[in-house]
Amino acid sequence: MVNIAYMKKDLKQLLKEECNFTPSDALVEEFIEAMEETQVKPRSRIIEFGKVCSDVFCVKKGIGRLFHADDAKETTIGFASPGTIFMSPLSFYLDAPAFLMAETCKVPVTLLRMSRKTFYDFINGSDEFARWMFSLASAQICICERKLSLINGTAMERYQAVLKNRPDIVEAVTSRVLASYLDITPQHLCRLKQQLRMSH
Repeated sequence: MVNIAYMKKDLKQLLKEECNFTPSDALVEEFIEAMEETQVKPRSRIIEFGKVCSDVFCVKKGIGRLFHADDAKETTIGFASPGTIFMSPLSFYLDAPAFLMAETCKVPVTLLRMSRKTFYDFINGSDEFARWMFSLASAQICICERKLSLINGTAMERYQAVLKNRPDIVEAVTSRVLASYLDITPQHLCRLKQQLRMSH
């Protein structure tokens, strides 16, 4: 099921709803216009592990995933839907190699990109922009904690929570990616899907 709510809203509206602080239309429009638009093919890396990436990104269309890898295991920590602003904090703030990675999923993504210099020009030139970004960072921290509360319990309960709360990502990502988000194997996810089909 596609999230129809996302389809009915334009990028400006989505950006204004990302946190509790509501920026002015003029500021959001200026922010969008200052970014470079690019098309990213399916299953392509946006942020590479071990490389410095000092840009900030915003999804205009499509869904990306944010993840990290430990040895042979990948762990998906979240998804970037239209209106989501994301970066590698290590690279962006400390100029260090990225640990957090980002990539597109099954469909192409229209991405907006802004350099660190341009971002800080906005921060230094606008108190409103600084308040907006602080509120956005706070909201993203809350989202991480909310994910822990929603994606909890047994594997089946975690899967059902995703189906209920984030139906948009179920269609947009592969079973392997969804399994890594739920912290189970793809084979376990396949069994959960079969159990749900048999129970309906």
